[in-house]
Amino acid sequence: SAPLRPASRLHRFPLTRSPSGSRNSICARATSSIIKEILFSRDAKDEVAGARFTRACCPVAFVRALRLYARVSRQGTHPLLTVASERASVARAVIAAAHVAGVDAHTPRASSHRAGKRWTVTLPILDCSIGSSDNAPPPQRVCCRRAWLRAAFLACGSVSNPSHGYHLEFFCRGERDARALSELISGFGIDVGIGRRRARPLVYVKDAEAVSALLGHMGATHAVLRLEGQRALNQTKNSIRRTVNSEAANAARAAASAARQRNAARRAIAKLGLAHISPALREAAQLRIAYPARTLRELARAARPPISKAAMASRLRLLERLINSLGGLSRNALRDRGPRPG
Repeated sequence: SAPLRPASRLHRFPLTRSPSGSRNSICARATSSIIKEILFSRDAKDEVAGARFTRACCPVAFVRALRLYARVSRQGTHPLLTVASERASVARAVIAAAHVAGVDAHTPRASSHRAGKRWTVTLPILDCSIGSSDNAPPPQRVCCRRAWLRAAFLACGSVSNPSHGYHLEFFCRGERDARALSELISGFGIDVGIGRRRARPLVYVKDAEAVSALLGHMGATHAVLRLEGQRALNQTKNSIRRTVNSEAANAARAAASAARQRNAARRAIAKLGLAHISPALREAAQLRIAYPARTLRELARAARPPISKAAMASRLRLLERLINSLGGLSRNALRDRGPRPG
């Protein structure tokens, strides 16, 4: 066995966290956050892929949407439509809808870097101009519109983890397709925006209610429940934070005001003397000096006779004003300006 290190040399290796360790911890938290966001999007796609079509026309609309929003790749000289996912349910949904619509679709199984397996479904492009929204306008039926949304989400969509924010997006191929999709989403009464990323249009939904409604139209019920649960948790946390921050700010203001009033009371007694201060101001000054941590209400109750909180605050404010204007007033004027006992 290896020899033991002498005890006198153990102090050279303290068990503390190194800067590199802290950086590794930050990287680990960031990686965990990214993984959670990816998993939520994949789970939502898994649920959307499992939604059933309500009519025979829906698979046709589904495949038409795939031709607009799926990625275009080439196998030799022939262009193909490609839908890739880490979930086998997405591949099954695309293949099943394509077979019902009479379109040939197949999937080779290839390994990915970390997620184990990545499923890729390829479909032929039957029309050279199929990528234009003018040739494939969105359907009119509500059921087909929902199928269209599901196909677009499976082909180019993603949704962020609700614990990090509310964001659902579609990374489209062309401007016409993006505008057609935004109009279709707006038809459900959902606010939608269009941006650009890497010179390509991006259709996005930001609000929590809008993201929840859009997931509901696509059939992702469990994703909606998770989003609403996280939203309720976030609202509770925000409410608690606001309350704590408000109380802390109020306590800080009260402490600063009490310290200022105590300082003014000490200066008034030191410069004027107790005999030259009116009885009401003298009592307020002595109470604030004796009880620096008490509130105005508690000081008002300790006065003899007890007075109101507003009366005590008025006396302490008058003390501060008198100290600020002490240089221009005589002692007799200061005594005459004292308030009557309340």
